[in-house]
Amino acid sequence: MSDIAPDTLQDSNDLSYLNDDELIRGIEMLFYAYRDFTSDPDEILTKYGFGRAHHRVVHFVGRNPGMTVAELLAILKVTKQSLSRVLSQLVSEAFVVQEKG
Repeated sequence: MSDIAPDTLQDSNDLSYLNDDELIRGIEMLFYAYRDFTSDPDEILTKYGFGRAHHRVVHFVGRNPGMTVAELLAILKVTKQSLSRVLSQLVSEAFVVQEKG
C-alpha cells in the first residue's frame, strides 16, 4: 500500500479547482439522489393524505414526547398557522395526541 503525501491532498473546503461542468454535474447528482431518496416516503405519505410537513411533525414529536407547540415551532421554523393545519390533521386522525398545557 502506498502512502499519499499530505501536501498533495486538496483542501476539502477549497473547491476552486472544480470547473463549471464538474460543479453542474455535482449539483445534478445531488438533485437525482434527493429525488430518489424521497420518492418512496412521499408515496407512503400520500396514501395517508399527508405530506412532508406531517412527517416532520410526527418525527420530532415521536423523538420528543411531551414537547410543546412552541418548541415544535422553534424546531420547524414554520408559522403557527401552518403548524396548526398539519397538527390538527394529525390529532384528528390519532397520529399525535395534543394535551392542554
